[in-house]
Amino acid sequence: MDVLDGVPRCILGYQVKTRTQIVFSFLIPVIFELLVYTVVITADVLVVVEHFRNGNPSWAWFSLSFMWLPAIACFSAVLSSPSQWPEVIGFDERTYRFVKMNLLVLVFFPVAAVYRFSRRIFWSIEALFHDKSSYGRVQAVSKIRETSPFELYHFLQAFLHAAPQMLLQLYILLRDNTFRNYDTVTAQIVSVVFSFLTMASIITSYQRFESQKIVGRCYPWCSEEQVKARRRELLRTTSTVESVMERNITSVLPEPDPMTPNIMRNFYSRYSEVSPTPSGSSIQRKTLNVDQSNFDSFSMKKLKDPYTNCTDDDKLTGDTADSLSPTVSFKQDLVENIEDIRDYLLRTDDTKLAAIEDNSDDEYEDPIYAEIFDKSPRTPAPPTPGAYLAQRASMLKNFFVFDTENFLKDHVPRLPEKLFDHSSERKSTPVPTADETDGDLLSLPSRRQIISGLEEDDLSGKSVAFAGWVMFLLMRMVALSVFYVFFSTYFWMVCLNHYLLMIACIIYEVRFHEKLERYYFYLFLAYIYMFSLMEFKIKFIHVRTWYVGYVTIVLVENFAMSAIWYNLGSFESWWFDFLHYITIVSGVLSVLCFLFYYAFLRPRDKLLFVN
Repeated sequence: MDVLDGVPRCILGYQVKTRTQIVFSFLIPVIFELLVYTVVITADVLVVVEHFRNGNPSWAWFSLSFMWLPAIACFSAVLSSPSQWPEVIGFDERTYRFVKMNLLVLVFFPVAAVYRFSRRIFWSIEALFHDKSSYGRVQAVSKIRETSPFELYHFLQAFLHAAPQMLLQLYILLRDNTFRNYDTVTAQIVSVVFSFLTMASIITSYQRFESQKIVGRCYPWCSEEQVKARRRELLRTTSTVESVMERNITSVLPEPDPMTPNIMRNFYSRYSEVSPTPSGSSIQRKTLNVDQSNFDSFSMKKLKDPYTNCTDDDKLTGDTADSLSPTVSFKQDLVENIEDIRDYLLRTDDTKLAAIEDNSDDEYEDPIYAEIFDKSPRTPAPPTPGAYLAQRASMLKNFFVFDTENFLKDHVPRLPEKLFDHSSERKSTPVPTADETDGDLLSLPSRRQIISGLEEDDLSGKSVAFAGWVMFLLMRMVALSVFYVFFSTYFWMVCLNHYLLMIACIIYEVRFHEKLERYYFYLFLAYIYMFSLMEFKIKFIHVRTWYVGYVTIVLVENFAMSAIWYNLGSFESWWFDFLHYITIVSGVLSVLCFLFYYAFLRPRDKLLFVN
């Protein structure tokens, strides 16, 4: 497998070099994430300090708790996952180092995050100095794509840190008498803006994760053993379209049935001009009306009557202009060799001829005329397809029953045990004897099962999707924050109804192809769906329905909340007018970005054949 397998190889449809792949897929995104993370943590620390200075310890503690929440959640997830622990039973030195390292990461999580980003930047630059397929390039790219539990922290930071922090600071900014301390306001605005960027970058990376996961992408926080096992399983059970085409390039057409003779090969071998005899000598084979002139209508007209302009003497001697035609040549040979044929028939009795005829294995070769004449095969034509109509219909029925059973197994949950058990039928089915042949049975090409997924987005697609999610989150967060300022009770009602609706949609989606035991995670996923939509941990069956329906519901909610507080709320500042128009404009821009991304920049489908 290529070390850059899964990394986009085209940008805007143009093939790029491997160094360009590394720069656009690893180096630029990591540098951007490092800058955003550094500014977010610095701004949040300044916000906490300013709240303590201004005599608002409650806001300060809330802001500080939001900063620590993703680190605590990541620490709990790592310790509760058996795959992350060392492969040693009991408490020893390796286990002690593992626990101590995770505790240090929990306490100094900003340092650990910066170290992770810096490490990936270093190896990205290192990979640029090595040639393609060299050992240094492979090692550097492997270090870049190395999994780490920090990626789980980075994912949780978008929804446990950035989202609640954004709502809290926006609410504080919109309250009365907020704009007295401009240092606090500046830190809050910076925190809100870069929280938007943090959430948008994470959503862009994981918006179609499950469709990419089924064709090779792995969770970036899994252990190395899990990643290797996943790749080995994928290589063993699936094949790419390119590999299948390479294997089948020499056999484009279906292989002939072994029971059917190669008609064209026998045809050319029988009707060639010179054919070797069993004794080794070569004699000229006489062909019965097989010539290019037989397929020419003009030539056939000529050969209709070769003796039209000839006298009786010419007919006996054969000295005519048309004497070289196949028909005349055959008649001449027949007259010349008539005595030899008569002597051979007199020397050979009828019993010998019958024995030769019965023991002949070649249906195209007559032992009497093998060295002189050609002859059509004596075996009768195979029976018509109508003779096997009942047998073929039975086979088609079995195909349809098999497809129906597979469809029910894939789409109906908790089927009764042994519902499709055909063991009793197999026992009662008579086993075909050795004399029975299946050469005349209906043979259909076997059907391959196809896994359809998505490739990863290139830099252009990620940029447009990132801009669309920034506008979408801006519309959503501003609408919720301003609506909470005027109608706090109705705000909680809208959020609860949206949350319950998302839970119902998730349960409906996973009723067939997912485990309902994950309901704890589905509660968290419904919380994520309050702000954005991601195909994460759930493979959407109808992707367009999900995205179109979700965007429509959120747009209706946001525009309705904006219209209510703008018409019924009491405010005097121009700031609220500005926020009202910002909500509308950002919603329209987000829809335009999504449409442009889906129409021109969405990743291509990736197909894998199940072995």
